[in-house]
Amino acid sequence: MKSIYISKKEVARKLNISPSTVVRWSKSSIIPMPFSLGNKIVWDENELNQAIEERKKIRGFLGHKPVRVDKNVNKTQ
Repeated sequence: MKSIYISKKEVARKLNISPSTVVRWSKSSIIPMPFSLGNKIVWDENELNQAIEERKKIRGFLGHKPVRVDKNVNKTQ
């Protein structure tokens, strides 16, 4: 499968979120981190699609509660 590289704006449009949310989700490992290609910052669309499919697997459906993936949660709060 040929790699397709997309910009932050294209990622935001694909996920229907703001460009700043794209950055925040990347830092939070919700979506893959971008990389530089020449003088541009891009995401691999195949990696992004794979991350979306992984997120779908942990959602709630048909009365089942979603599996919660908490990262860096302080249990004492």
